[in-house]
Amino acid sequence: MNSFSEAIYFTYDAAINPDLWPEALSKIGALFDAEGAVVIFYKNCAPADFIFSDNLTHAVRVYMDEEWWRQDIHAQRAIESHLTSGDVFSDFTIATKQEIETLPIYVDFFRRVGFGWLMSTVMLPDLDMLVALSLPRAKAKGPFKAEEMATLQAIGRHAEQALRISLRIANLEARETVLIAALDAMEVGIYGLAADQTLVLANLAAREQIPNHFTTDERRLVPVGKEDRGRFQALTTAAHISMADTTPPQSCALTGLNGQRIIVTALPVTDLGRERIGLDAGTSTLLIAQPVERQHMVDPTALRDVFGLSLGEARLAALIGGGLPVREAAGKLGITEGTARIVLKRVFRKLGVNRQAELVLQISSLCGR
Repeated sequence: MNSFSEAIYFTYDAAINPDLWPEALSKIGALFDAEGAVVIFYKNCAPADFIFSDNLTHAVRVYMDEEWWRQDIHAQRAIESHLTSGDVFSDFTIATKQEIETLPIYVDFFRRVGFGWLMSTVMLPDLDMLVALSLPRAKAKGPFKAEEMATLQAIGRHAEQALRISLRIANLEARETVLIAALDAMEVGIYGLAADQTLVLANLAAREQIPNHFTTDERRLVPVGKEDRGRFQALTTAAHISMADTTPPQSCALTGLNGQRIIVTALPVTDLGRERIGLDAGTSTLLIAQPVERQHMVDPTALRDVFGLSLGEARLAALIGGGLPVREAAGKLGITEGTARIVLKRVFRKLGVNRQAELVLQISSLCGR
């Protein structure tokens, strides 16, 4: 548990300090007795970028120089299976025993760089590419077990939230933009709160959100909707509990004065994060707030967190709620229409509805429509 907390702490350090990602990934790799950890950004059947722990430098160089990505069945089959944020897969998920014993990616590349097994979780579904956090492990250490895959799923949620901030900061800093200007340039609301919900930081998007969604009496950030205040308090409190156990970061939806709803996620702020932004020691929580609905469809992660759905159920519900017939939604998800209807029945049961029209109304209500 201490190793888990340490890995999460370093991950949130890296959220505000992108240069710390190699160290954070090293901590994540050590948690699983892996040889390291890597975040791969995979687009158009080729890796677009990597973030990796220092001990994987040689393996990444060989992977790129010899174009092993052309034979990487892990990334290729994750795409073919329509895996997305929160899905975890390992060798036996995507390959047969015979393939593991015969395919060149295993018997040549893995063997030469000291790998035997690989486990990955998919992240950042809003990017137009496959993004995966992957952990390679030596052959002698044995394949990854189900409980390790569950732990990686929890860590992946934290890493995904940290990357949402980190990638924006890194991209803007590459253009020599100072950090405070980088935060102002983000299209999502970023808030810094003290333990008593006192507002200590708000970027430009957040300041534009405040009049509609929050009051700031006595400098405390409080949702305008009284029915939202208990959930919001629980959200900010849970951000720190999640650093000490396997609880993934949570989200809640808040309703504005005009009926528009935003989804808010809370992240803990580490000591290095406070120093990096120039915040005092009392700052404990960073909030990310963005509209529930984007590009005419509800973010599946919002449906997952608000309604207690699995990610697969949430992806289907988002498409149905966006107006797609079941057959078309199934096609987009790469499943049969029959499977989609089985999943849809589970969604109905969890939301307490009986028809698609009622589901659409629930989702429309979440969006404030």
